[in-house]
Amino acid sequence: MSSQSRSSQLTLTPPEILRAAQEGVLSQSEAEKLIHWGFDQQFNQSLIPDPKRPAAPEQRKGFNLVTVLYYFGAMLMISSCAWFLGRKWDAFGPQGICVTLLIYMTGLITLGVWLRRTGFVVGGGLLVTVAVSLTPLVTYTIEKMTGIWPAKDPGAYADFYPMIHASWIGMELATIVVVLATLWFVRFSFLTAPMAFSFWFLSMDLAAFFTQQNFIEHKLRDVISVFIGLVTIVIGFSVERILRRRGAPSTEDFAFWPYLFGLASFWFGLTALQHAESEPRQLIYFLINLVLIGLAVKMKRATFMIFGAVGAYIYVGHLAFEVFRESPFFPFILAGMGLSTILLTVFSQKWLRKRRPEVDEWTPNFHPGGQPIQPGLTQA
Repeated sequence: MSSQSRSSQLTLTPPEILRAAQEGVLSQSEAEKLIHWGFDQQFNQSLIPDPKRPAAPEQRKGFNLVTVLYYFGAMLMISSCAWFLGRKWDAFGPQGICVTLLIYMTGLITLGVWLRRTGFVVGGGLLVTVAVSLTPLVTYTIEKMTGIWPAKDPGAYADFYPMIHASWIGMELATIVVVLATLWFVRFSFLTAPMAFSFWFLSMDLAAFFTQQNFIEHKLRDVISVFIGLVTIVIGFSVERILRRRGAPSTEDFAFWPYLFGLASFWFGLTALQHAESEPRQLIYFLINLVLIGLAVKMKRATFMIFGAVGAYIYVGHLAFEVFRESPFFPFILAGMGLSTILLTVFSQKWLRKRRPEVDEWTPNFHPGGQPIQPGLTQA
């Protein structure tokens, strides 16, 4: 079903149907029959069977054998090209490797697009992702042939992953641009993984670029890590919103990888910066982690919850083992804070239920026969 047809559906609640009867759109008895029919269909599924859909040619996404084999094959292809070809300069040379990669990438993208059009959405998307993941090596071969580097020649491509260097930023920026361009045409969430990975590396190599040295002072590296992490999170959020507006499949989570790598870069940099700092900064660190927990609830993102909860516990551990280490009352204060949090949550739920009693007004009850009994309606 297309997004346009879904958006054109109209859903009426039982109170709205009864209000329509009061306004003379239909009779009261017809309104009650319609409500009972709706509940019977919703909970007993006895009136209209669901139409049988043709089986999809591809296994659904999730943790299953098909998905494991898909991603295992994709990782084999990425590692074989990025690692093996990167070490074969003597046999092929930069020109040979560049031409080989461009042919390889064109073939993968063509095959991937064809597979997606025939129903194999994940398999085809992974082939496109493999092609995009080779962008750093293609960029490296072009820089090697032209001699144009953001800084000096970084040496062998094999050092791209273990070594921080200012000249890697051209490869990382090129990968980010290629991923964003590809996402415009191929809506596959795993494509954001190489983009997020490049942002993570960019956070380290930018510091080397600005300082013109590969062994950089830790504080500057942490500050840049925090900044790049925030940028990655914002880009992930923006990409997801833009693609959703353009009709991307609701099953694709385009923000997961940018959120994961962005939060890792932001949180680890922030945690390193607050270490051994003044108490006000420690408190700010704690409050930022509380904000991450709040965002997790608001956005329904477990990734934010994990980083925020770990950061909050780090601050509590700091209070317990450093600030109040000699105080015998701190465990009781901490337990009281936990109890207060639980009770406040309980009472807030009761208060919200009193403010919004209509939430449960039409929750169906069932007698042993299985038929729903609605408040204020006669049993059909």
